[in-house]
Amino acid sequence: MSHVLSLQDLSCVGRCSLTVALPVLSAMGHQCSVLPTAVLSTHTGFPGPEEVSLTDVLPAFARHWSDRGITFDAVTVGYLSGPEQVSAAAQVLDCFPCGLILDPVLGDGGRLYSRMTPDHIAALRSLFPRAKTVLPNVTEAAFLTGLPYRETAEEGYCEDLAAGLLSYGAETAVITGIPWGENETGWYFSDGHTAISFRNRLVLRAIHGTGDLFAAALTGAYLRGKNLPDAARLAAEFVRRCVENTPEATPMGPVFEPVLPWLWQQL
Repeated sequence: MSHVLSLQDLSCVGRCSLTVALPVLSAMGHQCSVLPTAVLSTHTGFPGPEEVSLTDVLPAFARHWSDRGITFDAVTVGYLSGPEQVSAAAQVLDCFPCGLILDPVLGDGGRLYSRMTPDHIAALRSLFPRAKTVLPNVTEAAFLTGLPYRETAEEGYCEDLAAGLLSYGAETAVITGIPWGENETGWYFSDGHTAISFRNRLVLRAIHGTGDLFAAALTGAYLRGKNLPDAARLAAEFVRRCVENTPEATPMGPVFEPVLPWLWQQL
């Protein structure tokens, strides 16, 4: 059993971030410890959530664990609210120099999320040399590399995005949510030597939290011995099944709980 630390926000209502990572990683046979970067009343798909930032206490929590001899086999990092929180996350990572799986949450659909700035983008890039893999979607990869966002992608464009991401020091990159065509989505993997693209049937439902599901399932599969491309294939199929299992009109996020037995069976 691997011990994983998940460092991201806790949205008290809505399936995303820690409320996705903890059950998925646990169902895949791992011990998942959590370090909330902030506590929100709901995820940001609901208007006007209340939020309490925990930026200032993150390093103290990490030092307490380190002083008690607590270790982790991997650390996953998701949404960070700004450069100050990225800096606090870096101090946590200093205490636990193990495999980092970084989901650099910045935006989607060709646009940055609110409050995302060039300083935030630069701060996230500073974490790349620590990363076993980075998991940006196409929008995030474009902003991180400075390349233009494209609503329809092809292999050459993804190759350029991946090369840009790896140039900042990440060991591998998995670019997610790639719009391959009208009815296809998928991902693109590169380690600088080998490139693999994956296509899956597109399910036309806009649901918050699917990226968090993908990151958790990929992490869990990788720590169970799958290589990153195989872990990404499993994660993509898991997300597709969860989206298909979700009523179209719900703000609560992907209904993943009934799909967890299927995920376990694949391992």
